[in-house]
Amino acid sequence: MKKRKSSEYLSGPSVEMASENPEDALEVDIPGVDTAKGIENSGGPTLFTELLGEVHDSIDEKCESIRSKLEADDIVGYTTEVHALKTTCRMIGAMELAENFYTLEKLGTDKNVTKLTEFTPSVLAAFTYLKPYLEAYAPEEAEPDRDYDKDEIHKLLDELTGAIADFDLMAAEECMSALAEFRFDETLEPQVKKLLKLVSNLDYEEAGELIEKVKEQL
Repeated sequence: MKKRKSSEYLSGPSVEMASENPEDALEVDIPGVDTAKGIENSGGPTLFTELLGEVHDSIDEKCESIRSKLEADDIVGYTTEVHALKTTCRMIGAMELAENFYTLEKLGTDKNVTKLTEFTPSVLAAFTYLKPYLEAYAPEEAEPDRDYDKDEIHKLLDELTGAIADFDLMAAEECMSALAEFRFDETLEPQVKKLLKLVSNLDYEEAGELIEKVKEQL
């Protein structure tokens, strides 16, 4: 692993290698990820491994979004993004990385652009470093096999709204999986795909807004 410079702001370069969890018989070996903590924080081994795959798929997009917001001096948007990644990293047991995103969040709240510019690249590099280790958990995109059902989809969207409000990750995952089984027309399909990505990335505020828009189009 590439070493990062330690500082008064960011955690040092130590890496914790996760080992097999006897209770759940799950063996995950990812630098900086505490498997036991990830299973505990995410709600179980199944959701933990699903989250690893979702993080893999979102890394490039999230890093680019953060860089763009910092370059555009959109510190409010930047702070929202790193706050979400702080939560995501905690959910998968990447505790040191979560603390570093928390540091960026605090610097964003303080609008300390000088320190944000200095420390953001190394934190994003550490986040990107995880990608090849997470590739094995990335889900394969399955073809939807259920016909459009307005009432059932509306019900699932209502359930997803409730899951988001309660920050119930498992319930949200179940709703997402069910929605992904339906065939949508060319207008709704990109909206639903965007919704699923937002929920996967824990962008719950924007996801909630999109749910209402999708409902109106059903």
